[in-house]
Amino acid sequence: MLRITSISGNIHDGGVCDGDSEHLCISRGDLEKSRLRRETDGGTDIGLSLDPGTVLRDGDVLAGGKKPIIVRQTAEMVISVRLDDPEMRVVAGHVIGNHHRPVAVEKGVIYFPVQADSELEVFEKLFAGIGATLSIEEMVFTPHRRARAHEH
Repeated sequence: MLRITSISGNIHDGGVCDGDSEHLCISRGDLEKSRLRRETDGGTDIGLSLDPGTVLRDGDVLAGGKKPIIVRQTAEMVISVRLDDPEMRVVAGHVIGNHHRPVAVEKGVIYFPVQADSELEVFEKLFAGIGATLSIEEMVFTPHRRARAHEH
């Protein structure tokens, strides 16, 4: 087992290449774990032993092996909310917040994770009457840093 104790950079920050590397594909929940044992796509058995409180991000580079290991966050199911009236964002935030879901906002679209496609119907009823269009998508979800919420 290869023991990893630090992050050496992130390919999204520039300066680090995603060339000849292996990938460690993990869920959003596992990104927050400082102790974790997994296998890369190249078959390398690794054990993370990071400082407590360290949170991995998609694209982080883990060094210590023969090749760099790039962290890849797996995609998950999310609901996207598009509002006809931007002033309804407060109402949308209230509805989502009551369900303790983290949110991301990109180009005026609100995203939050769901566990099953069947939740779409529930949220369509909750958003009825405020001019919202909801759909299910699969994406790498990164919650807004300032809007952290615990999930139920």
